[in-house]
Amino acid sequence: MIRARFYIKFKDCGNDYRPVKWPIKYPYWCTGESVDAFVIVAYAENVEQIKGLWPEAYMIECEEVNGITFTTRFPKPKWYNSSSNC
Repeated sequence: MIRARFYIKFKDCGNDYRPVKWPIKYPYWCTGESVDAFVIVAYAENVEQIKGLWPEAYMIECEEVNGITFTTRFPKPKWYNSSSNC
């Protein structure tokens, strides 16, 4: 499992940073914006899964993790239920 941080240009995603497929297995967050892009943090199985969910993603930085960690900055999304996600 990875935790990835990446960018999506506003113009490339129509100002909508949500993944192009739903439902998804792991949580994600829009953590901010640069001058022309959203900054996204997402958990995934691998980089290919990130690219499949966010085809416009670039500058993808990944780290291997053993599981999902929720914090005050990255709270558990209301839609996320780890026992029933696909």
